[in-house]
Amino acid sequence: MLYTWVIFLLADILHSSDAFKVPFPPSAAEIRAAVVVSSTPAPLPVTTRQLLLGSGTKAEVVSCLPRSKPTSAQNLFVQIFGTASKNRKKSMLYEKPVLAFLHGSFHASWCWQEKWMPHFASLGYPCVAFSLQGTGGTPTVEYGAKTVRIGSHVRDLDAFLRGLSDNDSNCLGLELGENPPVCLIGHSFGGLTIMKWLEQYYSEDDADNNIKKTGINLAGVSLLCSVPPSGNGKMTMRFLLRSFHESWTIIAGFVLKKAITEKKICRDLFFGGSEANGVTDEDIARYQSYFKRDTAAIIDLKDLSRQLPSAKIDKQSGKAPFADKLPSSLVIAASDDFIVDEEGSRETARFFGLNEPQFVDSPHDVMLGDNWKNGADAILDWLQRL
Repeated sequence: MLYTWVIFLLADILHSSDAFKVPFPPSAAEIRAAVVVSSTPAPLPVTTRQLLLGSGTKAEVVSCLPRSKPTSAQNLFVQIFGTASKNRKKSMLYEKPVLAFLHGSFHASWCWQEKWMPHFASLGYPCVAFSLQGTGGTPTVEYGAKTVRIGSHVRDLDAFLRGLSDNDSNCLGLELGENPPVCLIGHSFGGLTIMKWLEQYYSEDDADNNIKKTGINLAGVSLLCSVPPSGNGKMTMRFLLRSFHESWTIIAGFVLKKAITEKKICRDLFFGGSEANGVTDEDIARYQSYFKRDTAAIIDLKDLSRQLPSAKIDKQSGKAPFADKLPSSLVIAASDDFIVDEEGSRETARFFGLNEPQFVDSPHDVMLGDNWKNGADAILDWLQRL
């Protein structure tokens, strides 16, 4: 396999007053100087910025954009003959929806930028992602906090999605258009954050809903190996009944953070348990250095347990109360997932009003390793049917 090394330009390329510099730990400098990306010919550049979201959170924002393509005869004229700055926003519109990625626990935006973002951008899809507070080397809003409440993640996700529009008062400056259609794609615990965001976005109770229903052109939602609406509790019990060894691996890996220090546990949980998926020992060492950085602050599980998405589902069908209002949705499960079992994925599918999840041949981290294209192809097939 041909690996291409990409040097990311960080804060020095920014001119916005919203930009800031994050004091990354020493190891992170090496991480950012050598990130493996897709082996596709002439991969599109991935840009990492540190920006202030409308929610007040300082976030790592990653983007990989297609080469500019005119969407009309007028834009073709602009591309050929140039334009005044007032026309620039319109000239940056893309023909395909924006793919907005959200990572899960022990991860940050890096998990998307290695393979999936250059791949989808090469197919014409603008790709963006942000790292939840306390990951990607960014601080928590509450300085020094070791846990972050789900409500904070939901507000940050909402601010990020709104900031993709050139019209938003807290625009992130990515020049994606004035009201770009967005397909929201989440992995693992990121899926639970998306479910909570959807819960508020489609809430009928304006008194409890601090998220506006305007300003985001939501074109689709897809969750990958997502933690189900009922959280990890029921899955943990199923693992205990099935295999003490597997349940202990999950507890040791996440609660005791052994996934950061023990290669075998890291492989078992995320990458299929062997080198058959193309994840080398060097890759494992690199990923573990990311995991260490990206677990400085973790989700507040006690707070989450009091407001799981499952609390509001229809008890007979398992559907969310807003399932009929959702745009096109897709739930993907991995056949070799060590963390989320089949019943968990089926529970998530029912939440979205789907009969079944779509299974792909992959371990939990569907976006990494040699099997990354299996999940990407399933997403692409869904996108082409929107």
